[in-house]
Amino acid sequence: MGQDYLLLTGLVLGPVTTDLMEQVVTALKGGRYTDLARLPGELAGCLVTPQRIFLFRSVDSNEGLLYRRDGARVRWSTDPADLLDHGRAEFDRETLWRVCRRDSISVFRNLVPVHRGELVILESHATTTMLYDRITPLELPRRTSLADYAELAYDLILQAVRPYANNGRIGVLLSGGLDSTTVLTALAEVGADVVGYHMDTDDRLADESRYARAACEHLGVPFVPVPTDCGDGYLSKDWHFPQPYAHSGYRWMEQLAQRLHADGVTVAAWGSDGDVMFGPRRLGLHEVLRGDLTLREKTALCRGMVCSPWQLRRILASVFNSNSVLDARLTADTPGTDFLTPYPDVPDFVFQEEYVPNLHTLDLAVWRPRGIWLGSPLGGRELRRLVERMPQVYRLMPYQGLLIEKPVLRLILSTRLPALLWRRQGHVWPDSPHQKFVVTHPQVFADLLGGPDSHLVGFGVVDPARLARVLAEPALLRSNYVALTCSAMVELFLRDHSRRTRTDGTEIHNARAATS
Repeated sequence: MGQDYLLLTGLVLGPVTTDLMEQVVTALKGGRYTDLARLPGELAGCLVTPQRIFLFRSVDSNEGLLYRRDGARVRWSTDPADLLDHGRAEFDRETLWRVCRRDSISVFRNLVPVHRGELVILESHATTTMLYDRITPLELPRRTSLADYAELAYDLILQAVRPYANNGRIGVLLSGGLDSTTVLTALAEVGADVVGYHMDTDDRLADESRYARAACEHLGVPFVPVPTDCGDGYLSKDWHFPQPYAHSGYRWMEQLAQRLHADGVTVAAWGSDGDVMFGPRRLGLHEVLRGDLTLREKTALCRGMVCSPWQLRRILASVFNSNSVLDARLTADTPGTDFLTPYPDVPDFVFQEEYVPNLHTLDLAVWRPRGIWLGSPLGGRELRRLVERMPQVYRLMPYQGLLIEKPVLRLILSTRLPALLWRRQGHVWPDSPHQKFVVTHPQVFADLLGGPDSHLVGFGVVDPARLARVLAEPALLRSNYVALTCSAMVELFLRDHSRRTRTDGTEIHNARAATS
């Protein structure tokens, strides 16, 4: 291709041929950008020509592709560490505060992610961004029923998992929930050599092993419980992160990856897109009355809402599009931050699916170093088109006092698996072991977050006096366990970053001065 250089990443459906590469190059150089959307697979990549650089990412790609522009100098990579000046980065207090609160946002101010379906054209003194790939709703008959949506969804899930069947043994990260169980069921149906790997815990409140084991036994799939660590190894100062992992259970993911690697598994799948695709977004009388539903369905759903736990005034207010009965649930999920320096003007976090730093961190730090490619079959393009057409009430249905989450997945499993698996409602609290670790290890957090080497104290993010008060009260430990865990992960990242740049924290104080 002369002086042109093409780099591709992602899941390609079929062999990577010269013809495929020529199609990519021709589409980009010829300005026929929408042709990229018709290429098979979840593609992201870069084309370098003497005049321009093209960065692109398909709408169903989970690749974390970043770029940075400093005048005429352009850099890009899937690893943020490659884009830092001399390996260093400056951090601002507000961003770190938000990540400590569990906001899944990037801590790097100068790095720009390529979003889903986006094309970035970089020239010597200009940057152009445009959408070349977008999700358009499937054309379906009016009043398409919930059962029909379930049937269509499963057909598309089968279509999404078929490429996995030809890649040897597939490891499924099997929680026992609806999402991962649906992925396991589909892989088994297409004849894949599949194994269910389950994060095993002795915490009875979080134990979902009976569901995961039952699914494997019914499908005739090997079941592998992986013991999880809630002891001294739960947080490690030896970890290396490209960016913070603002979540709990990083050690558990590491243990899963270690077991898959030991078993020789190089391709894995999970149901990580299940919440976004099939879980509730918003719900109210507006969605019921204006939805593409039959009159009988609307009547039943209105009755279901009256019998639901929501207050009547909240239900009546939801007749307007601006109100959702789920708003209170989202507010209740905000973690406690009593040990952080008060920051009243910080905006509320709004999840953005286009770039999720936590998943990018897992990919770079956990999966790829062990030669494992982790895919998400529930995030495929055609499946996205289907759920874009689907009424909101088919994500969460109020019925006889119950709130039935993900009814589409429940219907899919209802004809394929025992009722134990698709009728389940709550009964477990997966976060229990993570909260228990925080409550039983206050000294770990005192040393890490409040000690003399704490970067977060130096930034003014953690208040030592407030931290001491929280760590001394079990009730406050419980209400702050999420933010304490996320803050510990941020602190570990900052320490690792400082070690890798061979500084004594100089860049931290410089950044703090720049933001004060």
